[in-house]
Amino acid sequence: MNTAVEVIPLEAGWEKMKEGIDKFTQIMEDNFRESFPLALHSELYTTCYAMCTQKAPQNWADDLYKRYGTMYETQLKSTVLPAIKAQHGEQMLQEFAKRWKNHKLLVRQMWKLFVYLDRFYIKRVSALPLKAVGVQKFEQTVFSEVKDDVRSGVLSLIEKEREGEQIDRDLLKSVVNVFVEIGDWRPLFPTRVGEEIGDIGAARLNIYNKELEQQLIAATSEFYARESASWIGTDSCPEYMKKAEKRLAEEVNRVAAYLHASTEEKLLKECEQQLLANHQSALMDKEETGCRALLREEKTDDLRRLHKLFQRLPSTTTCGLQPISQIVREHIVDVGMTLVRKEEAEKDHKNYAQQLIDLHDKYLALVQGPFGNNTLFQKVLKEAFEVFVNKDIGQSTTAELLSTFCDNIMKTGGDKIEGEIDTILDKIVMLFSYLSDKDMFAEFYRKQLAKRLLLNRSASDDDERSLITKLKYRCGAQFTSKLEGMLTDMNVSKDTQSNFQSFLNSSESSLGMDCSVTVLTTGFWPTYKVDEVALPMELLRCVDTFTRFYESRTSHRKLKWIHNLGTCVVIGRFDAKPIDLVISTYQACILMLFNQEEEYTTADIAASTKLSMEELKKYLQTLSLSKHQILTKNPKTKEISDADSFTFNRKFTDRQRKIKMSLLVTKVSQDEKQSTKQTVDEDRKHAVEASIVRVMKARKTMPHSQLVSEVSQQLMKLFKPEPKVIKNRIESLISREYLERDKDNQGIYKYLA
Repeated sequence: MNTAVEVIPLEAGWEKMKEGIDKFTQIMEDNFRESFPLALHSELYTTCYAMCTQKAPQNWADDLYKRYGTMYETQLKSTVLPAIKAQHGEQMLQEFAKRWKNHKLLVRQMWKLFVYLDRFYIKRVSALPLKAVGVQKFEQTVFSEVKDDVRSGVLSLIEKEREGEQIDRDLLKSVVNVFVEIGDWRPLFPTRVGEEIGDIGAARLNIYNKELEQQLIAATSEFYARESASWIGTDSCPEYMKKAEKRLAEEVNRVAAYLHASTEEKLLKECEQQLLANHQSALMDKEETGCRALLREEKTDDLRRLHKLFQRLPSTTTCGLQPISQIVREHIVDVGMTLVRKEEAEKDHKNYAQQLIDLHDKYLALVQGPFGNNTLFQKVLKEAFEVFVNKDIGQSTTAELLSTFCDNIMKTGGDKIEGEIDTILDKIVMLFSYLSDKDMFAEFYRKQLAKRLLLNRSASDDDERSLITKLKYRCGAQFTSKLEGMLTDMNVSKDTQSNFQSFLNSSESSLGMDCSVTVLTTGFWPTYKVDEVALPMELLRCVDTFTRFYESRTSHRKLKWIHNLGTCVVIGRFDAKPIDLVISTYQACILMLFNQEEEYTTADIAASTKLSMEELKKYLQTLSLSKHQILTKNPKTKEISDADSFTFNRKFTDRQRKIKMSLLVTKVSQDEKQSTKQTVDEDRKHAVEASIVRVMKARKTMPHSQLVSEVSQQLMKLFKPEPKVIKNRIESLISREYLERDKDNQGIYKYLA
């Protein structure tokens, strides 16, 4: 027997559903003092299910869906909206937050009762989900009516907090969340006229952005515009920055406490504009406390804060770190030029390179510390040092002074601290990188290295190689090829000396003394003049024997003897005691004359040694008028004339058994300086010509200005060529038929193969 299922009429069914809804609303209004009966919940769910599954025309799914939305409108208009509007200020915000919280609970409960609609009916007709309907009705019925008052209340509380008052942050978070949560369903709502939803992620924040965030940003801008205007007139730069830093930290904290995370970037950008960008120029230019003053007084903490704050801003010529970096550049240039002017007034420039290193250390620490090793500040440090490092000091270039400083460091007994050589070399190479005339440094360094190696004055081969390696890394293998060749020659010479000793032993030859010869490769070493000094027989025997040995081993090489770089150790047999004298070969030639005669005049010595009178007088001064007076001069005047006589000073004595006499060759004479500069100028001419030919060979034809530009760019690593020099070299190449001018355009050159 079949039992007929009872059909539920629309009105009767809805009346039952409404009774359950009213019951839940009543419980909710009574702050949930009692719970919703489970039996009633089951009954209502079953009723809804039955009304939606009845066969047409008694299927009430469509009607239930419509009445579901109407039910929210009725409840919100009759109860929620009046309750919110009845309150004002903070109480209104509390009521608003409470009503939204309750509404969410109502929506969740209603969804449980009408869930059959959500699962089947809505999918079939592509309607809004039930929860979305609940949120939409609140937004349309309540939120749209009170949003202006709510927003004003929120902004008022935020301003109070900025002014130092304590506020209820939890309340604010709850209210702000309403703007966000309502937007969570916005992508599912029908698009309103004039509203662009965009992607779903952005659309979810449409309500928050349009109804709260934009007005918050505007209010923030206005607040900080007022506050910063009052600060800038009364506060020092450090005080202003501390306040700005504190305010920015407060805003970050504010976002974390009750605003949406997406607001932080926009909010801070506006704060930075009002607090920093709008007042940067006035802040930097404060006479006694601005950026220049902070640099002068080395206020590292304030400079660190300055960098930290202004790196937030986009860097342009008037904003952010760029104008600060220019102030830093100007300051370093001013300090550097002050040092240059001070040094020009001094007679002795031996400490100048160390002062430059100290200055660089100071500002490098500033760049790496307070300025966070920012590339912009690294760049201005380099530019600033390039300005004054390339200024000449009196008659000397910085390249020469830096090379001399290097020479002193590398010498035995030079001014250095054990264990710090490598650090000092790094600093030297850093200064070297700022030089525009690196080739000048290389030539001076080459001559000084030659003297250190040949006179055995180098403290450490490892240090010598270390510096050459650092220079090679900076400028390439070609730059250091001659220096490396010199060190190689010294090592080869040790092997040659060992073979020479074996030669002497095998041939049973005796020189009567120890003899060490260094063979140099022409091209690696500086150019030395081959002298015609008359050597004593003892030294001449050594020269002849070594020449015979060397020619027996190499037939295609020819030896040229350079005696002015040689050293000798001779025994001076004085009355008190014999003393070993470490002297130059020229000094030895002079002293060994006194083994034959007791007394010589200046003219006699010149005739016997074949030294030029000018050079001879310098050596006689070191032997008779210096601290160690090996010879006695008569008459006892400070000047040496051709007729002055010299005798061996048998009464000379000293506490030491071995004395290093003054070797004139170790000092760089003015003539040598001039010669070095002339050598560099000549080398530059060849370098410019070689570069011109390289460029023209590749391009075949080229305008004058472009050729000058490319040649300058190629040679910049070694020196900065003057356009006038390049032009002269072009003319020289044209005259030698490497290039020719275009017949139709004299400003264009052609390469002649």
